Amino acid sequence: MNESRFYADDWLDVDWSNWGTLDPTGDHLSTFSTDEGLYRVRHPARAGLEYIGETGRNLRGRIRALARGAFANEMPYRDPHTAAPCLWAVQQEDGEKLEVSVATPTLAEDKQSRKAFEDALIAVYRREMGESPTANFGRIIDGYQQSTYRSGEERGGPLEPGETESNTEEGVGPLDWSRSDDVLSEDWMGLLWSSPRPLADADASIPTDDGLYRIWREDEAPPLEYIGQSSNLKSRLYRHRRNRDEALLFSYSELEEHDAQHKREEVETELIGVHWLEIGTSPRDQF
Repeated sequence: MNESRFYADDWLDVDWSNWGTLDPTGDHLSTFSTDEGLYRVRHPARAGLEYIGETGRNLRGRIRALARGAFANEMPYRDPHTAAPCLWAVQQEDGEKLEVSVATPTLAEDKQSRKAFEDALIAVYRREMGESPTANFGRIIDGYQQSTYRSGEERGGPLEPGETESNTEEGVGPLDWSRSDDVLSEDWMGLLWSSPRPLADADASIPTDDGLYRIWREDEAPPLEYIGQSSNLKSRLYRHRRNRDEALLFSYSELEEHDAQHKREEVETELIGVHWLEIGTSPRDQF
């Protein structure tokens, strides 16, 4: 795999556009395709990437929606783009200088491949930087209150003294990539996975803790069938038992210090991304 640095125009063997301003009043956004695609956002005054995203509709339109929010006079709502409040806050701190670069590879035409490749981009970024892009997973930078969705009618902004915001809590670092190749191993990505069992045997012995799980069909894996996360492993695997073939196998990994949803989503995303990088495809029933 050619894992070029995340600013490069050939990052992960994809042709990326030149970097240009995200400012919606400029001409750069009008050069983008209206096809499906992926995009990345950076701020020249800050290290790393601020956001990695994808869309299955209109790439130009999706980025314009993000740009209008990030460059608004007040913090935008979380819709139509969940990253806009955080990027708005970044610009309040470091100036209105956000830049964007896009890609429209053939794989973007397929929803499952496009979303799995987005996860691969985030996974590789996490491995290189030791953290997720700033605005992914619904987070916001320190010192700011997150807006609600439009239906909640509450705009965020700078926190007042004594106020707190749960979405500013730091995420978790990357997993152990030295154990990335065997997606069925009991120590895949440095995690401690339970022994495989049929979904028919999902019972009260499964912990009710935070965790990750994987599901696959015996003698047909890899690829896996599904990778997921939950704040209650027993409840989630019970649901899969009701809705899937009970002959499918599962195993799980309990998580410590992953008490927030964005932390579990970070490691779930990393696992799906690694699955794409190692197997060349998404888990069969993902997305």
